[in-house]
Amino acid sequence: MGLFSSAPATHFPLATGRTLDGDDVRFPQDLPGDATLLIVYFQDDLDPLADQWARLGERMAEPLDGRLAVVEAPIVGRTFKLLGDLGTMGIRGQVDDEAEHARTIPLYVDTKVFRKTLSIKTGDVYAFLLARDGRIAWRGEGAIDMDEIHELEAAVAGVLASPIPPPTDHPDLDAEADEVEPEDEGLTTDDEPPDADASGADAEVDRSAPEA
Repeated sequence: MGLFSSAPATHFPLATGRTLDGDDVRFPQDLPGDATLLIVYFQDDLDPLADQWARLGERMAEPLDGRLAVVEAPIVGRTFKLLGDLGTMGIRGQVDDEAEHARTIPLYVDTKVFRKTLSIKTGDVYAFLLARDGRIAWRGEGAIDMDEIHELEAAVAGVLASPIPPPTDHPDLDAEADEVEPEDEGLTTDDEPPDADASGADAEVDRSAPEA
């Protein structure tokens, strides 16, 4: 399990995405549960580890009557949203399991801003437990261990036992209409990870252009 190098955001960044059935979504407005385990990854070869996190979340969700949802969120560049379904064709082609198809929502983001906001790199899988307003109640990284399982169980119980906030409580929503979104420059090998001072930093790989 890796460690975060700096204090990350308290809320998941505002993001738009599209289900594999072609439905547009916005987070936090369209988060599917009172608590949502959102699993983020940038590279195709990390999908098996993302699936492990998703199966863990789904096992935890079984007795909770739909209050805990699980979303796998492969990250693609914001400019690929203009391509519509073509922008996620490669992802759809790799998903043949019905449950994985239903829980997979590619997110269109400015990858540099997104990574810096959350203090993450492209070479790992990140799990975020979100409240309805996008508040990050817990986060995990990399391979799953028993400590993370116990921590996640406790965090889920804490979110579901607390008053459920409306999505509009996300602190960035008020400013959203006044902001001009920066152009997505894509992810390049020159893009330094947020913890570039750490040794053995993962090589940057552009996850924004899935193969057809």
